[in-house]
Amino acid sequence: MIEKMKFIADMHTHTIASDHAYSTVMENVAFAKKNGLKYLAITDHGVKMPDSPHIWHFTNMKAIPREIDGVKVVKGVEANITDYDGNIDVENNNFYECIEWIVASYHHPVCMPSSKAEHTNSYIKLLDNPRVNAIGHCVTIDFDFDFDEVFSYCTKKDKLIELNNSRLNRTAEAERYKEILLSCKKHGTKIVVNSDAHFCTRIGEFEKSIKLLNEVDFPEDLIINADLIRFENYLQKHIKL
Repeated sequence: MIEKMKFIADMHTHTIASDHAYSTVMENVAFAKKNGLKYLAITDHGVKMPDSPHIWHFTNMKAIPREIDGVKVVKGVEANITDYDGNIDVENNNFYECIEWIVASYHHPVCMPSSKAEHTNSYIKLLDNPRVNAIGHCVTIDFDFDFDEVFSYCTKKDKLIELNNSRLNRTAEAERYKEILLSCKKHGTKIVVNSDAHFCTRIGEFEKSIKLLNEVDFPEDLIINADLIRFENYLQKHIKL
């Protein structure tokens, strides 16, 4: 049985630097601490999103302390997948040098849906990018893809699939997430459970995800942020803090 107390990180959250989010870094950290989290990633939208922060937001994230009030802060971005070749809007080495954690997602304003084959090809090429850590909210039916092909390759590359708690508010996507989790379970694909919070009170809000994980009897050892040692081992292997 997976319980909320096991979760120690929320690795997809937004601040007021993204215009359609409404909380500061400090407000997000305060709720991370309140909900017992040890790690918090700041992942505002990449520069191709219409309401994204200026690139200086990302290149100056070194100004944010590594730890605030007992919560370790990971400097990240929710990058936009910009085409069907797996490219993202993290465009240069200066950007890469300042960013520690990358969640890559499709968003309609940046890239319009195409065919299942093209989406599948794009995800496969995306997973070859050594700096990408997780595929974000890949539950949208408009961006349909071959689960088996992508998740088996995800396992091979030791990348993560995000279970996005915010998307579970939508009935159709909640049902589709069951299929995704079952396929991840089949292929031994690791996942990360995230809030995708756009307001601070949503930080670490994983109840719907926990319910779904228990419904499909998802293996706890494949959930990287449900155990501190497992999570820190993953970070040490894949990113530089």
